[in-house]
Amino acid sequence: MVLLGAFAVAYVLTVRDGERRFYDQLWDRAMVSVQYHFEQDEMPESAYQSVADSYKFALNRESDRVFDADDPHILDSLRTVVPAERDARLLLQGRTVEFRRGEMQCLGVYYPDNAGNFVVIISAYDRHGADSRHNLLRLLTVILFVSTVLVYLIGQLYARKVMAPVADIIRNVRNITANNLKRSLREERGNDELSELSRTFNDMIGRLREAFDMQNSFIRNASHELRNPLTAILGATEIALSKRREPEEYVGTLETVLAETERLNSMIRDLFMLAQTDFDFSRIPKRTVDVGRLLEGAAAEVERTAPDGGAVVFGPGAEGPHTVHGVDTLLKIAFINLLGNARKFSDGKPVTIAFRREGTRLCIDIRDEGIGIPPGEIRKIFQPFYRGANTGNYRGTGIGLSLSARIVDLHGGRLSVVSELGKGTTVTVIMYDK
Repeated sequence: MVLLGAFAVAYVLTVRDGERRFYDQLWDRAMVSVQYHFEQDEMPESAYQSVADSYKFALNRESDRVFDADDPHILDSLRTVVPAERDARLLLQGRTVEFRRGEMQCLGVYYPDNAGNFVVIISAYDRHGADSRHNLLRLLTVILFVSTVLVYLIGQLYARKVMAPVADIIRNVRNITANNLKRSLREERGNDELSELSRTFNDMIGRLREAFDMQNSFIRNASHELRNPLTAILGATEIALSKRREPEEYVGTLETVLAETERLNSMIRDLFMLAQTDFDFSRIPKRTVDVGRLLEGAAAEVERTAPDGGAVVFGPGAEGPHTVHGVDTLLKIAFINLLGNARKFSDGKPVTIAFRREGTRLCIDIRDEGIGIPPGEIRKIFQPFYRGANTGNYRGTGIGLSLSARIVDLHGGRLSVVSELGKGTTVTVIMYDK
């Protein structure tokens, strides 16, 4: 399209230039014609003979006509030669007029003479110009066709070379499924867009692989954890019904069923809350929350529902107010889980809550002096249903910490854990003032 536009402009300008040059030739011929017709008596014989000789070498299909401008019917006479009446009137006003009749170029000249006033119309066919235009048109057409073919072929080769990495990426991505997420794209060296695209895809595949692994682990652990209390309930019930027993034995069976049912109910509640946190958090109304008072309520709730455990002590920086912007019910669930874990694993020792500020960050340290977490397991404790190797003697579902981390993350914060095996654990809730 660019070549076509450029060639069209070049062709039009060439044609106009050729026409202009031929009109200049017609002007010269018009001057020879008026001198030949009207200046014989006023020119030296030698000069007139030169004019006469020039007059004989006419242009291609040249003709000239002379009209008496003083004739009352001159306008009617000019209409037979000049197509536009406006041009005829301009001629009579002494103007030079250029016009066309078919393929003939014409020039009209007003010539005042001592013998009267005249109008000379001279016309001719620019055969050389027409041949030049036709040749130029054929040449431009051939160049346009050849150039288009070359541009197409070169463009195809260049496009294939440029798009080869993209085609390779598409082919590899199509071969990646949920069953082979360990595959990755080949990353090209460099900082161009294709290299960045490959790295981005690999990062995305890595995140998907982690998500699938977590999902599979969640399903395995959830099915196992849910099956355990159900198995205990079914076993206790079957034993109780296998034969008649004393009332005390039925009471013991019912207590076992009640305990396992409560465990199952707690697990289902935690699972429900964990699923709820995946909803659109932006639609939940939020308000300013006093974290100090919220923790006091959470500590009272934990001590009421689980009286066995260490006391909750508020340490340095507890004086408030310490406020954040969020959903108080969700934050209270997170703190109840964190305090419940700390009291459960503290072996009756006190649990300390301390507040500190680091710029715009509000840091809440929940510290226990319990069994601690093995060093290699700290990065796994936020996975649902994960329980440390040293927690076998403690009841739990392994959901509370992952739920708390999710809630804090939704509020724009994060959890940080520092632990020493056998000496205790400090969970730091880091949140930002709004």
